[in-house]
Amino acid sequence: MRNKIAVTKNVGALLRAYESLAGRDPGIPGIGLVHGYTGAGKSTATAWLVNRTNGVYLRAAATWTPSAMLGRGVVELGGEAATHRGASAMVDYIVRRLAEENRPLFVDEADYLFRDLRMLETLRDIHDLSAQPVVMIGMEGIARRLKTREQLSGRISQWVEFLPADLEDARTLATTVCEVTLDDELLERLHAEAKGSMRLMAVGLARIESLAKGNGWKSVSAEKWGDRRFFFGAPGADK
Repeated sequence: MRNKIAVTKNVGALLRAYESLAGRDPGIPGIGLVHGYTGAGKSTATAWLVNRTNGVYLRAAATWTPSAMLGRGVVELGGEAATHRGASAMVDYIVRRLAEENRPLFVDEADYLFRDLRMLETLRDIHDLSAQPVVMIGMEGIARRLKTREQLSGRISQWVEFLPADLEDARTLATTVCEVTLDDELLERLHAEAKGSMRLMAVGLARIESLAKGNGWKSVSAEKWGDRRFFFGAPGADK
């Protein structure tokens, strides 16, 4: 499989939203929200955008506290959490480095921030004080939960909902990452069984490619694939 990003409709929408955040007029808030169901490709697209923008990436965890979040931010910006004692000192460091280096901040799995609302408020402070874009990435229910936090939701000026991939997106994914070709019938079967999940389609494409390479095939048809499973939980035979 090729290590490339498939520029699907969701990825294109994410790029346009970020460009609007980065180029916003003075006085316009710069928090972005990316949300959608699991498997939609949010984290993969975010990783691509982080690399493209020299962004700072934080992946929230269930065990996070405000201090843990800030410590991770300090480390990602090249500092040592142990030398910045106290939340205030860590916020100051993060704000200063983001502003000096003109870097956006991305927080993946942002649903975990609701376990301690001080983390959401601290993220708002970082945005306000640094004036750099802050992008939160979360599950499909995060938009509803954020609406109850008016001080934060009022600062969200760009939002992208990652929708299930359509058949055109499935073709884009297959031609971008798969090193063998699929006939239309096989691609349509994969798309239908994955229900538009980019993650599941990627697993299926990897299995198809593995079978093809093992047999010396340049292309795989629905007939060649037979009744094999595309991914765990899909209908078909265990082959």
